[in-house]
Amino acid sequence: MKDLAKMYYIHYPSGGFGHFMVQMASICFEDVFCPQEYSTFGKDGNSHSYPLHYRIWSHLDPVYVEKKYYDIGKPGDKIGICLIDSGIHDDKDKGFPNTIKMCIDDWARSIVFQTCKEKAELSNFDFVGEDYEIREQFSLAYHNADPNFCINKWQPTDFTININISDLFFNPTRIIAQLTPHFGYCNHGKFWTLWNEFCEANKKYYQAQHLVNRVSFALQSNFDFEFTKEYTLHDQGYLIYWLERQYNIKEIPPYDYRHWFKNTQEIRDCLNSILSQ
Repeated sequence: MKDLAKMYYIHYPSGGFGHFMVQMASICFEDVFCPQEYSTFGKDGNSHSYPLHYRIWSHLDPVYVEKKYYDIGKPGDKIGICLIDSGIHDDKDKGFPNTIKMCIDDWARSIVFQTCKEKAELSNFDFVGEDYEIREQFSLAYHNADPNFCINKWQPTDFTININISDLFFNPTRIIAQLTPHFGYCNHGKFWTLWNEFCEANKKYYQAQHLVNRVSFALQSNFDFEFTKEYTLHDQGYLIYWLERQYNIKEIPPYDYRHWFKNTQEIRDCLNSILSQ
């Protein structure tokens, strides 16, 4: 039998992912303490107003002093969750048992980059100029971040329960499968209701990767689709960055392709033209 009184720790990079994990685990999983049945999201998609079980261990605190916000119970009762907020750069494991580590997989790169800029650094993450110039600046921002930014850290370890941040958006059934052995039965009705609310509140943060996924599949499967959906200049810039990185292209000339692609056939033509030179 599981020791339901044990504490779990969620170690996460800045961007609000840990707070959502507490909200989701509390509301949806049977063995986890639930301080509030209803979900909340801020205007930038965060879950910061959802009540925590314990005081956060912040990267600003050299030593953690435990502070319990609720009487979670005696042995045999519910699981409590403590967040470890290590800021943007420090992904070093704190060595606690039962630690869930939120990992930055390839599909989470643009998600984490945006949330770090806009939520953690409180930046508008915006540029000025013609559309093609702004698009290029977004692409360059990701290229310049490649060598040592936090999007290259937060990788899985052998000592933690590793959850990909992108799975919160693109593969939620894997999240359920990973958490069930630790947190007990998942109420699927509550989970899917909350997941839909979460995705709607955080739509801007995963649209770039959603676009890349669609284009990647189309290019690999040799079919095409029209860009009927509106994507921001950030999303377009991230796609250009991804294409340059994926196909080892030094640069897709921003002025030559200043008019945004209307469909994936135009992307295919662009790649064929550049790669044939």
